[in-house]
Amino acid sequence: MSSKTTLADVARLANVSVATASKALNHTDRISARTQRAVLKAAEQLGYDKTNRAERPREHSGLIGLITSDYNGRFALPLLTGAEITLGASNHAALLMSSHGRPALEKSHIDRLAAHGVDGLIVVGDTTNSRPPLDPQTTMGLPVIYAYDPSRDPNDCSIICDNIGAGAQAIEYLLNIGRRYIAVIAGPEDFQAAKDRVLGAQRTFILYDFQPIAILFDAWSEEWGERAARLLVEQHPHLDAIYCLSDEIARGAVRGLKSIGKRVPQDVAVIGHDNWFVFASNAHPTLTTFDNNITIIGKTAAQFLLDALAGRPHHGVTSIECPMIVRESTEPRRHTALESTGRVYERKTS
Repeated sequence: MSSKTTLADVARLANVSVATASKALNHTDRISARTQRAVLKAAEQLGYDKTNRAERPREHSGLIGLITSDYNGRFALPLLTGAEITLGASNHAALLMSSHGRPALEKSHIDRLAAHGVDGLIVVGDTTNSRPPLDPQTTMGLPVIYAYDPSRDPNDCSIICDNIGAGAQAIEYLLNIGRRYIAVIAGPEDFQAAKDRVLGAQRTFILYDFQPIAILFDAWSEEWGERAARLLVEQHPHLDAIYCLSDEIARGAVRGLKSIGKRVPQDVAVIGHDNWFVFASNAHPTLTTFDNNITIIGKTAAQFLLDALAGRPHHGVTSIECPMIVRESTEPRRHTALESTGRVYERKTS
């Protein structure tokens, strides 16, 4: 068929002029990524190439597009690290682009990546809230893996952290170390992470026939953690443990407890979530917390994408366990070594 296919046929299928089709096939910079993709797709469907040789299958480029809405890299960078470990072992590499949470920019980035011949896409979120799937007219057949923020289409492949399991484990651990009057300080109620961690916590309370003394929702902030902790002690003087749904909230809660004379963890044990070094390890006391295992999510996303390229696609949602890291905010003897070079600066005197 390709011997009879002309450039005009390609232009007609792509809905562009013959001149535009020619420029797109020659990768002219003045042609938009979207148009270039449409022309290349039409040429592939018709089996056309510039030399009109026989139809040949599309060759893999070894490049994977990774698009993130995470503007500060807190989630995207560890996920990229994990993905690159898996991709590197298969002679693939990742190209990272940020959409800043803007659908139009996300679509533009996909066009640009596809025009450069990426074999597939990993779409990275930063909220755990479900997101709309990419439009098939945008992906044009590229396999897509959704990481951290799952797709709303159950037939898509999504990889998330197990927030329900983390919430359940947090309460079970606090009960096992003898705490009985436990409160939960959450972030915004419209975040799926907050809903899931609270759901997991409530399951353990029910399992052991306990009730939380309070579950409070507000913001992912230290200020909220501090204010909530003071309020809890005021209303519930017998409080002996707080499960905070982020490390920011946890560090604020510790500060609030200390300000009213409560010792952590002797009087009140505190657990956080995220294992974000800025808050968890750089706190006094250091925070017991859960790690979202984002690097493992990245490794898994890359492996699932490679499987799809090999004709073995995955579907549905895969949950990755969030391991607990026990530190001083629940067990005072869990001393955490300070990270330093061991060298002390000394001023030289003449």
